[in-house]
Amino acid sequence: MSRRPLAAAAAALALGLGAGGCTALDNAIGKVPWFTTMQQQVVVRPFEAGALANGAQRMPVPGTVPITGHEDSLDILTDLRNVTNPVGRSAASLERGQLLFDTYCIVCHGPAGHADGTVVPKFVPPPDLTLDASRQRSDGYIYAMIKQGRGIMPKYGDKLRGVDRWNVVNYVRKLQGIP
Repeated sequence: MSRRPLAAAAAALALGLGAGGCTALDNAIGKVPWFTTMQQQVVVRPFEAGALANGAQRMPVPGTVPITGHEDSLDILTDLRNVTNPVGRSAASLERGQLLFDTYCIVCHGPAGHADGTVVPKFVPPPDLTLDASRQRSDGYIYAMIKQGRGIMPKYGDKLRGVDRWNVVNYVRKLQGIP
């Protein structure tokens, strides 16, 4: 038999096995001992019942949002004056707030909040955070603005979570000179 008919027969066999589904081929390969290592391994399925030895579910990693809960749904357009900042303006909060501000906010708002960040010449300038209009906003408004964004302000809720947003609010208040 020449090589062409042999190659054609091999291609037809491969096509037939492929068309028949991978199950038959998988079962055939599964009979060879050194190919079964992937089929006979320990598998962790963390969200299935009995994932742990005692049948309990795995607990979420600390700091993550549980799949059974949700975050607050503050709306910028509602009255946020009654939302109080649960994080005190401690040195640790201000330090963390400055770190986050310098990471996410400084490019637009500038190092002192005067709307003179490095990207401002290329975009519409953001509000100066130290002016009276910004100073009169409530902590809840600033928190919701960080979370949801509005206008040219992008959403940062996926980057800054709960307490970290309040730390940024505290740092903005420091920039504004509000005790």
